[in-house]
Amino acid sequence: MKEQEGAARPLGRRQFFKATASAGAAAAAGAMGVRMIESSQAEAAVPPVNTDSPGDLIARMQAELEQVVASGRRPGWLMVVDTRKCIGCNACTAACRVEVPAGPAGALRRVIQIRLTLTDRPISIFKPFNCLQCDNPPCQRAVPAGMIRKRPDGIVELDQTVLRGDFARAAAAACPFQAMHVDDGRNFTEGTPAPQAYEERSFTEYGRSWQRKPGANALQNAARKCTFCSHLLEQAILPACVTTCIGGAMYFGDGNDPSSLVNEVTLGRRRFAGHDAYGVQPRVIYLEEPMPEASSLSCQICHY
Repeated sequence: MKEQEGAARPLGRRQFFKATASAGAAAAAGAMGVRMIESSQAEAAVPPVNTDSPGDLIARMQAELEQVVASGRRPGWLMVVDTRKCIGCNACTAACRVEVPAGPAGALRRVIQIRLTLTDRPISIFKPFNCLQCDNPPCQRAVPAGMIRKRPDGIVELDQTVLRGDFARAAAAACPFQAMHVDDGRNFTEGTPAPQAYEERSFTEYGRSWQRKPGANALQNAARKCTFCSHLLEQAILPACVTTCIGGAMYFGDGNDPSSLVNEVTLGRRRFAGHDAYGVQPRVIYLEEPMPEASSLSCQICHY
């Protein structure tokens, strides 16, 4: 899925590379300072890549989650993304839409694909992306107090009973990463001979039951974004995107637990710092490292 770009947004690094990829390696690399890291540097600078199978990773994360919920302690949820393992299959996007339905106006989760020709062969870079659950969320500052709150567990929660209309649009516009959209009430199967039941079924979002049924869509005009599947976490179930990642590119767990997998996989690794320029303090962390034994473009290209 290609990223949806806002027409009014200034041309950023990601858009620049999309526009200039066909112009040639030298011009694009010179314009933005693309860094190529050779395999010898990669192997010397970073810990080995985690080679546990996706199934084993999910089993460990699930066990850790069950322990957190059973203990009753307050977690600090973190998501860690290793884009080197993302194959761009969009299974996470599909799982998200199944778990928390959203119409064609926007997705709560997407996979950005960047196609470049900066070497002697085409390159595709994939980046799974959703709300960063910022500790200092710009969306919260853009609307009256109480419409958006930062939960103790780290999730940014929307009060969709009031975060609507102009307030919803203001919050979405304030997100520098386009991770929030306003639900326009449309469904994908509207206008077809038989609208599908899966788009009209009931689902849970921020502890409330909703239904996106034409004529009875209570979320129409409301702000929408990733919830970290908070309704599943309360039942000791991992977020839908994490459990469907066949490449094992996503890690999820309690950042307050030093022994958790999310802390283990980030130990000693370089983290993408581009989001820090916005002062948002994200709870979705991207690893910024090349794949050993292969030249790799810097993550600065697509991680904005």
